[in-house]
Amino acid sequence: MKTKNKVISGLVLSLVLASGLYAANDNMEKRENCGMMKNDKMHKMQNHRGGLVPMFQELNLTAEQQTKIEQIMDESRKSFKSTDEAFSKDGFDKTKYVQIMNEKRDNMIKSEAEVIEKSYAVLTPKQKEQLKVLMDLRKEKMNQRIEEKIKG
Repeated sequence: MKTKNKVISGLVLSLVLASGLYAANDNMEKRENCGMMKNDKMHKMQNHRGGLVPMFQELNLTAEQQTKIEQIMDESRKSFKSTDEAFSKDGFDKTKYVQIMNEKRDNMIKSEAEVIEKSYAVLTPKQKEQLKVLMDLRKEKMNQRIEEKIKG
């Protein structure tokens, strides 16, 4: 009887470990697919709020195009003020912080539009067509998700 219990316990333990490894692997694949495990800048762009720029990665960009888009994004990031300016050794300047955050909010759409405009100019005519197709597909998928949620 003890042998039977040991065998069953061993099987249960194996099942628990295997399911845990399967779940961990599945979680790792999801992270890789959304760009969280990638180190290069183009994959970091995929986390950018679902805008157009992450779609550029799906266009088979050349190394030169990737470099240009990375430079465009770096330039854009440099133009943002840091909230660190509202802090000093002695305290926190609430007015300065609110001013910086308001400027960030006011400039965000304009800055994003500039990044898209400059990055779009880097694309070939064929890539621009592909981008439009990707945008249409994304819109279609979004509409399908909305319909599914409505249906239940």
